This record gives sequence, structure tokens and C-alpha cells, in this order.
Amino acid sequence: MTIKKTTRFVTIAALFLVPIFALIVANSLFFPFITGKAFYFRLMVEIAFAAWVILAFLDARYRPKLNALTVGVTLFTVVALIADLLGVNPIRSMWSNFERMEGWITIVHLWAFFIAAAAVFGAEGEAKKWWHRFFNFELAVAFVVGLYGLGQLLGWFAIHQGSTRIDASLGNAAYMAVYMLMNAGLAAYLFLAEKAKRAAAKSPGISFMGWIYIVLTVLFSFLLFETSTRGTILGFTGGLMLALFLYALFAKNGSKRSRMISGGVVALIVIAGIGIYALRNQPIVKNNEVLNRMTSISLSNTESTARLYIWQMALTGWTERPVLGWGQENFNYIFNANYNPKMWSQEQWFDRAHSVYFDWLVAGGLVGLMAYLALYVLLLRGIWKSGFTMSEKCALTGLVAGYAVHNIFVFDNLASYVLFFTLLGFVASIKSSAALRHPLLQRGNSSQESFTNGASTIGGTKEVRPEIVEYVVAPISIVALVIVIFFFELRPYQANTALITALQSCSGPTPDATLFDKALAVNTYVANQEIREQSLSCAGSVIGSQSAPGPTKQAFFQLAVNNIQAQIAATPKDARMYVLGGGFLLGAGQNAQALQLLVDAHALSPAKQSIDFQLAQAYLNAGQIPESVAVLRQAYEGDPSYGEARSAYATGLVLTGQESLAHQLFGDDPAVFQTEQMAGVYANLKQYQKAISIYVALIKNSPTDVNLLSRLAQIQYAAGMKTQAIATLRSIEKDHPEYKDQIEAAIKQVQ
Repeated sequence: MTIKKTTRFVTIAALFLVPIFALIVANSLFFPFITGKAFYFRLMVEIAFAAWVILAFLDARYRPKLNALTVGVTLFTVVALIADLLGVNPIRSMWSNFERMEGWITIVHLWAFFIAAAAVFGAEGEAKKWWHRFFNFELAVAFVVGLYGLGQLLGWFAIHQGSTRIDASLGNAAYMAVYMLMNAGLAAYLFLAEKAKRAAAKSPGISFMGWIYIVLTVLFSFLLFETSTRGTILGFTGGLMLALFLYALFAKNGSKRSRMISGGVVALIVIAGIGIYALRNQPIVKNNEVLNRMTSISLSNTESTARLYIWQMALTGWTERPVLGWGQENFNYIFNANYNPKMWSQEQWFDRAHSVYFDWLVAGGLVGLMAYLALYVLLLRGIWKSGFTMSEKCALTGLVAGYAVHNIFVFDNLASYVLFFTLLGFVASIKSSAALRHPLLQRGNSSQESFTNGASTIGGTKEVRPEIVEYVVAPISIVALVIVIFFFELRPYQANTALITALQSCSGPTPDATLFDKALAVNTYVANQEIREQSLSCAGSVIGSQSAPGPTKQAFFQLAVNNIQAQIAATPKDARMYVLGGGFLLGAGQNAQALQLLVDAHALSPAKQSIDFQLAQAYLNAGQIPESVAVLRQAYEGDPSYGEARSAYATGLVLTGQESLAHQLFGDDPAVFQTEQMAGVYANLKQYQKAISIYVALIKNSPTDVNLLSRLAQIQYAAGMKTQAIATLRSIEKDHPEYKDQIEAAIKQVQ
């Protein structure tokens, strides 16, 4: 086999293997639904791109074509790179982390996938046929994913997040939703393309493959709805309506009947939507999770409100760096600095704006967002200027519109990114293929001659001598491929598996702190922060263990301290490690060190109550009671409806002799004044009767709670009420005879 045939085979094979990423769940890796897919996708793209480079030098037909989409995708990639390099944390922007596996590394791989696929499929005779083969394989993979989702619906397989919203091998209902949306659109397009082909051949009826596409479209649409992902369902519905409306409006060559049906379906969808909303409080809607979630969309909805808060933070952050933004993976800086205290019930570490458009506004500034939006404009322009039939144009437009609406509410992930860049490559190569058939380019008899006379080929059409390719280009490409695989795939993979080994040691009989050092010794940025954070969690459990020997505890403590310092040095303006480190040191009894970290964390994220509570505890431990109460007051005033903040502030007031102010603010609210925390404050103030009355009230609701009863006995003993303390202990023994020995020992101590 010649080098040309070999590289062509390798390129096409690697490209066709890309869709399999959706099936990969690497249970042996940290973040198994994310990392395995990313490693596999990158590896296939790297192999395909390296082989394609050699092929492009050998044969000018395989060189990329200069068109609007090629320029647009390349410009977007370059803008993202510049924004990342000029951002607040360029290394994180480039490498991302295990939880996301995105950053510019993913963007440049998507670009490479686009370039190689568009060039190779566009050069292989009829580009449409090659893309349709690729789409068919993609649909086959999606069908397997869909079967997994059906199995979850039937209870055969566990749902990974939640209990009812299917996620299959994607591990997230929102990821599953957009994946089904894109594949449903592709299946619908292929059905229409098959129908157009049969119409051109004057073959009546629907072919076997046509029926397959219909079944897949229905299946994927059904599974999309079963994810209960509202933004994607809105996108699907809106995209479908737009496609039908465009067909009814512009399909001049279509039958009047089909155009009327299209318009009628649009009207029917509108009527159905109005009817479902009108019945939103009826059992028929309330008892259906999908319909209930759809009709519960409102600005007062907790989830919707949280998104609005996040989008406001994103806009605030954008105004600080409006041109090129903060760089990818840096939204957490904005979230921490501009945290809205009304979000106390939500996730405390948002790293995305939960909207693709806001994400790119933050990551790339106005320039980055415009470069991203240009991809949609150029894609739609390419679709409508192509030789597609009107029905195909409408279907593809509806698909793009559905994806665009979905992206208003959710951030992108590999499952959606790959399919979006697949569409970009498809339309780019179809345009190029059509351009090659332009009369002005047809100066020769062969396709090769007509191609070489085209002026739209990047790199020109001049042939490169085979020996130069064989002895220069090919070796350089292969060496570059090996280097890229080593640094982009192998080293992160090694760090990931080393982290898993270290975590397994934590739960084993002999925890080994050096395993975390070995994972860090791989020294790849994508892994380092995760390893350091996980070492804190592991160290906390080891130090709190009764069975771990002293030297082991000391080794883990030192490991944690070293990793706290190292991560703060790497990301000095990120509040996350200050908080995690402060919490760890607080739990380990190192209050002075914890206090300093928590003070710094509070400065970086001044409105987050979860930081306030830890900082207040550190101040209290240090005897700085006024400072503790001041922090608790801020937490309460951030959102007075936050129960934990109300209770914490009230205890602070009582502790400082301001009980009357506490009652003035909170009345006699039992959620504030009848808590273990408040009982502890009264006990510290030696107001034992108040503490006892609180425990008596709590025990009424949980009469056999060992912890409550034992604490009551302790306070009774401290108050000199030995008889009552013994009676309380006897009541524990009566309900829990398994504690008899401990209780008898305690009674002897009381006596």
C-alpha cells in the first residue's frame, strides 16, 4: 500500500471513529463520563490530523478550501487563543481541568477535526455521499446511546444523576438532551435527503433507509423529552416550528398540500402549547414530569432565578474586561467576586455562566462572542447558498436554531461541540465541492485538472515531490503526533489514574500520602488542582480516623499543608483553595492558619455566606467575638430569608449579650431559638435552664435520639442536676441496650 493510500485510509478511519466517544464511560478514571470521552476524541483527531497533513502534501485535492466557514472557524480558534493567553489565568484557559476537559486544547482539536473532515470528505468525489456515510455511523452510535437511555427508562440500568431524568452514557441529562436533539435533526435531514434522491430517480414511496431515519428521528425526539431538559425541549420545539414555517413559506416547488400541512402542524403545536399551559395545575400535567417542568418555567422559579443571578454576574464581569474577556475556564473569578448572597441554596462553585453566549462573552469578550456567533451566521449562509433542496435547507436550519436556543440555557460540552463542528465541516465541504463544479473552474476534462485550476485551495495546488513528503513531512508529522499524544493524552491519563490509586488508598487499611505526591509528580496542569483538592479531603478523613497511626496522620497533614500552599501560589486570586484549605485547617485544630486563609477567602468573595460561617467560627475560636458577630451579621443581611444565617446571627447576638436584639429581629422563632447551636451558646454562658429547655423541646420530636439525650445529660450534670442526668442516661439505656457499658461508666462518673 502506498503512503498516499495509507494516510488516506488512516485519516478517514480515524474520522469515522470519532463518534464512538459518546459511548465511552471510563470507570477507571476520575470523572469517568468526561475524561475518557475527551482523551478518546483528542486521540482520534490527532491521528486523523497528522495523517491528513501528509495526505495534503501528497495530493492537492485534500488541501483545505478557502471559504467563509474555513476562515470563520479558524478565526474563532485564533481569537479564543488570544483571549486565553491574555486572560487572568492563561494556563488554566489552555488546559482546563478533569471536570470539564475543555479549554483551548479542546477548541484547537475541534478546529483540527473540522479542517481534516471538511478537506478529506470534500475531496472524495461527491462530498455529500461521504458525509452521509459519516452521519449514518453517527446515528448508529446515537442509537446505541438511545438504547441505554431506554434501558434506564425501563429500570434496567441506573440513572447516574437524579432518579428520573435519563442520561445514558453521557452522565448528565442536559448533555443527553442536546445529543439527542442534534441526532434527531441529522436523522430528519437524512430522511429528506433520501426522499429527494428517490424523487429524482422517480421512485415512489419511502425506502427502507427512509423508514430507518423516521424511526430514529422519533426515538431520539422521545428520549430528548425524557431528559426533561427544558431549554433543549424549547429549542427542539422552536427549531421544528421554524423548519416547518420556512418550508410552508419558501417551498415554491413543493406541493401545496405539504406546505399547508407544515403550516397546520405549526399551528397545532402552538395550540397544544397553550392548552398544556392552561392545564398546568391539573393532574394530567402535574403528574407528568416533562410537562410539569415545562409549565413551571417562570422568573420566580428557583432554577430560573439562579440563572438570572449568574447572567447578571457574567455581565458585571464582562464590563471589567469587555474586549477579549477573562479567558476560558475563568468564570469562577467573576462568580466569587460578584456572588449574589441570594444564591445560598445553589451550588457554591459555579464555573460556567450556564449559557453558551454568556460563557463566550466572559471568556472572549465582545470579540470572542462575535467570533462565536459568526459561526452560526456563516453556517446558515452556507446552508441557504448550497445546492440542498428546500426541505433539506429547512431541516438543517431548524436543527441549527434548536441548538442555538438550547445554548441560551446550558453550557456546551463535548457531545454538542463535536456535532456542531460536524455540521460546520459538512456545510463547508459541500460548498467547496459545489464550487469545484463551477463552469469557470472546469478547464480540463478530469476532476483533478479542474481542481488544480481552482483558486480556492489553501496552500496552492502545486504538487510536492513524493520523496520530500516521505523523508521530511511524514517523519515530522509522526514525531509531532507522538509528542502531542504524550503531553496531551498520556501524561494527563497517568495523572488521572495515579489520583484514582491515591484515593483508593484513602479508603483502604493503609492510607499512603506519598501516592498523592506521585500523582503530582506527573506535573500536568489539567490534573494538579484536582489532586491537591482531593488530598485535602483524604487528609481530613485520615486525620479523623481512629485507626490511622500518628505518623500517617502527620504525613497527610503535611501533605495537605503543602498542597494548600502550592495551589494558592498557582492561583493566588482564586478563592476556592483559600476556602477549602481554611476549612481543612479549621477541622484539624490549626485555627491561626485557618483564620488567615479564611480572611483572604472573604476578601476574594465577600458576599458568600458559606465562607462567612467558617470565618465566624475561626474568629470565635480565636476569641475575637465582635469580629465573629460582624461576619454573621453580614451573612444574615445578605439574605434575611436564609435560615442558617438567621440562626447563626442570633446565636452570635446571644453570645455577646444582645439577646433582646435577637428576639427583636426574630421573635421567638423556634427555627432560630430552639436549635442545638443555640443550646450550646446558653450552656457556654452557663444559662443551663435555657439550654435544657431547648433540648427537652428537641427530644419531644426525636425521643430516642442518642445524641440529643447524651448532650442533655451533659448539660444537666454541668448544672449540678445529677439525679436528672442519671435519669436521662437510664432512658438511653432502656431504648438502646447496646450502649449499656458506656452508659454505666458515665453514670459512675456522674455519681
